[in-house]
Amino acid sequence: MATPTTIAGAPARRISWKHVTLGALLVTAAVNARFLVHYAAPYFAWDPKYFDYFWPHRWRLIMHICGGIVALICGTLQMWTGLRRRAMRFHRWTGRVYLGGVAVGITGAFLMTVYTTPHSFGVALMGLATAWGLTTAIAYAAILKGQVQMHREWMTRSYLVTFAFVTFRVLVDNLPGLTARFGSSPDDTLTNTTWICWVVPLAVYEVILQSKRLRAIRARVAGD
Repeated sequence: MATPTTIAGAPARRISWKHVTLGALLVTAAVNARFLVHYAAPYFAWDPKYFDYFWPHRWRLIMHICGGIVALICGTLQMWTGLRRRAMRFHRWTGRVYLGGVAVGITGAFLMTVYTTPHSFGVALMGLATAWGLTTAIAYAAILKGQVQMHREWMTRSYLVTFAFVTFRVLVDNLPGLTARFGSSPDDTLTNTTWICWVVPLAVYEVILQSKRLRAIRARVAGD
């Protein structure tokens, strides 16, 4: 039987980064599921009113949505480090499917921007699609060269951009009071929210990543 002394002297359990990451992924998966059910799935009912002015160009939008769905699902699996360690073959295949989803999603996005109004919103979507393609391409190039750490970092950036589509819908539909502060008109709000949804997460990730590197350098110098 444990005595008060042994209990008091027992080391306190600390929450590891692994648990934090797993918790974050579970929350992300739940948000993704809600997004897919409430926002993406209704398009497949083929209601012209839901498509709005994109109805004549619905196949471009559907292409973008299908690619995004694949990228969201496979991207979440890619971020799960435990799965990567236990099932590397599955990790590789979900990575390949993720690449395909991103390629299809980007193609649909660029085709859509031509008909997107206001034009500033279309330009913002084009910037988002470009960032999506570049981050994913660099992640893929890194793993082809055997640069695993670089691949992980750029895959994280790629997934942050992928998730920006979810962030945008969540902010616009659920926090209109906040997004209204992003512009002086509805058009400005849509445009600025689009930029914010991927630029800010990438900036925050970069600060965290570089801070960890600086701490590692400081510890190494102190050890010398």
